[in-house]
Amino acid sequence: MTTEETVQNKEQNPLKKFYRTPKLYVTLPSGGRFNDIGDKAANGEIPVYAMTAKDEIIMRNPDALLNGDAVIKVIKSCVPDVLDTRNLPVCDVDILLIAVRMATHGSVLETKLKSPYGERKEDDYEINLESIIEDVKSLPEDNHVILKNGCTVYVKPFSYSIQTRLNLMAYDQAKALRNVTDINSESAKQFTALFSELADTNMDVLVQSISKITTPGGDAVTDKNQIKEFMDSIESTDHKKVDAIIETLNKASTTVKRKFNCKETGNEFETEVRLDPSDFFVNT
Repeated sequence: MTTEETVQNKEQNPLKKFYRTPKLYVTLPSGGRFNDIGDKAANGEIPVYAMTAKDEIIMRNPDALLNGDAVIKVIKSCVPDVLDTRNLPVCDVDILLIAVRMATHGSVLETKLKSPYGERKEDDYEINLESIIEDVKSLPEDNHVILKNGCTVYVKPFSYSIQTRLNLMAYDQAKALRNVTDINSESAKQFTALFSELADTNMDVLVQSISKITTPGGDAVTDKNQIKEFMDSIESTDHKKVDAIIETLNKASTTVKRKFNCKETGNEFETEVRLDPSDFFVNT
């Protein structure tokens, strides 16, 4: 069968009208400012479909989860209007995975939490994912921090490709650390080299997340090499300010505060819950 015949057969398939349909619509925290988005509803919402059986198998592959391939494939399948997942901000990816999980398995998610009133280490508590989707706040149009020297640094969230790169580096470092048996061994030297590489990578991804730096006199610098030279030379306290605002943007959509009743005493407590979408599909 030729490619043309395959296309024609697909168009004539009488089952086509029974294919998946969107289960819900979501608004991205970034508003799609950093990525190409296809068709959106009039209010800017993006349709989300439930996972297929193939998608669920993909999301249970540890290697594919680690290198980001699983998430990219599942978002392509379940949120086809997102045209470039790799360059999507991580806060957007997190929200899309929450939405995909809702579309497939419902809005209730069980997570383990430690109550300040209980003696047990952890208990299972339910989180309403729908309320998180409804509470998503848009990222500010202008994200910046003013340093002590008067310069203003404008930043954006990590892209998914950048976050995946950092995750892989951290994994390699942890693996190398487990293999260190002696401070003078070859494995120790490899760990030292990896540690240095991770520091360089952290600086590189930081620079990639800075859109521009303006001076007190009004000059705007966008050249990445010049920005790197600047970031290499500033005080650590200023460096941490830039790190902090980027980290806040990265976690904006999945770090939430919720109230629960202690399973042991019944007392109400409020805690910050950090949702990790990569765990959503492992135990479902």
